[in-house]
Amino acid sequence: MVNKSSVYFTTLSLALLVGLSAIATSFPATATTKSQPIQQPSLNRREMRVAGRLRFRLPRRVGAPKTREPGASRGSSSCAAPGKTLMALLPSTNIGLTISARPTLFVALPETSAQEAEFTLFDGETGQQVKYETKFPIPNKAGVVSISVPQKDAPPLVIGKKYHWSLSVICDPEDRGADIVVEGWIQRVQPSLVLKNALDKAAPRDRPAIYADAGMWLDTVASLADLRNANPKDSTLVSDWKDLLKSVNLGTVAEEPLVKVDISQNPTP
Repeated sequence: MVNKSSVYFTTLSLALLVGLSAIATSFPATATTKSQPIQQPSLNRREMRVAGRLRFRLPRRVGAPKTREPGASRGSSSCAAPGKTLMALLPSTNIGLTISARPTLFVALPETSAQEAEFTLFDGETGQQVKYETKFPIPNKAGVVSISVPQKDAPPLVIGKKYHWSLSVICDPEDRGADIVVEGWIQRVQPSLVLKNALDKAAPRDRPAIYADAGMWLDTVASLADLRNANPKDSTLVSDWKDLLKSVNLGTVAEEPLVKVDISQNPTP
C-alpha cells in the first residue's frame, strides 16, 4: 500500500525543482563557476612584446658558408680589452634576411684602443667583387654599432642574392695583419603579401615582432633599435632587446649600449 504522505512530498519536490529551473533559465549567467576554468587566450604579437617575450623565428633552408664566430685578430696581438670580442649580431646561421634594399647591420664592438674600422660589402655570388667599402671612426668604449648601407655610395641589394660582408677593427694602420675581423652574410628577399599587409597595418612598436615572426633578422633588429633610440627610457624595449638577442644566443652582448656611427663620411673608391 502506497503511503499518501510520501506521494505528496514527492510531488511537491518535483514541483519545486521545475520552478527553480524555470527561474534559473530566465536570467543570463553572470559568472564562471570554479568547475569551469577560464580559457587563457593565446598571446598575439603585441602581447608577446609587452610581456617581454620577443623571440626570433629562424627561417628554414637558409644558411651561409660559415657559421657565426667571434671576431679574430689576423696577427699575434690585439687592441681589444681582455675578455671582449668583436661579434656580428646575426643568428647562428651567420646570415641575416631583409626586405630592405639598403639594410642596417649591427656589430658588438669591444673596448678598444683602435680609432678606425673598415666595412666591406662583397658580391656573394663571386666572393671577390667589392660592392662597397669604407673606413669610419669608432668609439673606444664597448657598444653595439649600427652600420647602415648608405643610399648614395652603395648599390641596392638584388632580391634573392647573397652578399658577404666584413668589418675590420684597425689596430695598427701600418700593419693590417693585426686587424680584428668579423664576417657575415646578407640576403634580400621579396616580402610576402601577408608580411606586407601586416606591416602596413602595424604600429611602429609592433613591427619588430612581425619581422621576427617572418624570419627577417636585420629588419627585426633595426626596427627595435630605432625604437630604443627614440625611447631611451622605455624599459619594455630594453627587455625586448635582451630577449631577442638571447633567443639567438647573443646574450653576452645584450647589455651593451647602442652606439651610432656614420660610415658614409669616408667612402673608399
